[in-house]
Amino acid sequence: MASDSSQAIEIRKLGTDGIELIREIDRSEHIDTLYTVKESGLLAESVDFDVPPWDSEGHGDHSSARRITEFRPIVDGGATLLGAFVDDVLAGIAIVDQSFEDGIAWFAFLHVSRGFRRRGVASALWVAGVEVAASAGANAVYVSATPSGSAVGFYTSRGCKLAEEPHPALFAKEPEDIHLICPLP
Repeated sequence: MASDSSQAIEIRKLGTDGIELIREIDRSEHIDTLYTVKESGLLAESVDFDVPPWDSEGHGDHSSARRITEFRPIVDGGATLLGAFVDDVLAGIAIVDQSFEDGIAWFAFLHVSRGFRRRGVASALWVAGVEVAASAGANAVYVSATPSGSAVGFYTSRGCKLAEEPHPALFAKEPEDIHLICPLP
């Protein structure tokens, strides 16, 4: 269990039906920095736009239904679904596929609801996910990160570095993401 200065964060392993909790995550945020990979480094670009919450009614690219459909087979296939709760309220979710590649786990999903950001929730999910990966024998964690300043900053502060060669399937699916690898101790 991790905590910020005022509230305890409880990390729970969720069953496969917990994937439906993605509907409760408020992904909205203001973006002021986007990263791209140029040659062998990260290039930051100043931007100014708002990302809305997931569409809760439709099934399009930016809907909670699409996220659930996308990640259900991963969780059903044995990935670990973690929920972060503050006072029994869902604050964030992570999905760790500990058998992604030989020796490499994949942080397939990590989102914290807007009202719980910058309070240690993502850090608590990261620590719990790394423990899942390490206990399964992984020696590294792969992340395909949204190119926002907040996401890239979070992962790089955890020791993630640009992947020398992005995973082909994940890169094909998410070419604008920042593909990172983090060696585990």
